[in-house]
Amino acid sequence: MRKLYLNSFSIIPRMDFAESLLQRKLLLIGNFILTSGKTSPYYLDLRRLPNYPEFFTVVDKAIEELRNVKFDMIIGIATGGIPLASFVACKLGKPMGYVRLEKKGYGTDKLLEADVKDKEIVIVDDVATTGGSIERSADEIIRNGGKVSHALVIVDRKEGAKERLEKMGITLHYLYSIHDILKSILPKLNDNERKMIEEYLVKNVEG
Repeated sequence: MRKLYLNSFSIIPRMDFAESLLQRKLLLIGNFILTSGKTSPYYLDLRRLPNYPEFFTVVDKAIEELRNVKFDMIIGIATGGIPLASFVACKLGKPMGYVRLEKKGYGTDKLLEADVKDKEIVIVDDVATTGGSIERSADEIIRNGGKVSHALVIVDRKEGAKERLEKMGITLHYLYSIHDILKSILPKLNDNERKMIEEYLVKNVEG
């Protein structure tokens, strides 16, 4: 029996996270060209996740994951990391800011919208792939006098982010592994989709 999520509007069934991604079309199965040029049998887009009640489960899991982490401020990476950073910061009573991936080209033309000097920062994003966005954000925070030892994402795609960030002294926390998500949705897929995902999982064994 599914749990119920109660808010001021209605009682909504709370789905398993992986099943939810598939049904909400936040996880698509097919052949996709990524920004890296690689081909992937799945496409993950969590920018619409805050539209749905499952997002609040993610917020709760993020707070639990950070329970033993000492930090002063949360910085979200635009745009995917900002909603989660905002909710977590609000619930924990922590200051929050964000970092852009590129300058606006007008106004103050800043990348970092926060005063991070002498503060321990947790960087928050929706997805980690290679870790490049988190690394660039950490560099900007450090340039502005902040310190970064931890980053948190909803999903780790297991494509090198953890190892890349470890070299910077940053621990990557994640709430879900893409491998676990893909394994759990296999029964929901048709034969062709299942074959693609199974081949991907064999080639990309989680370390």
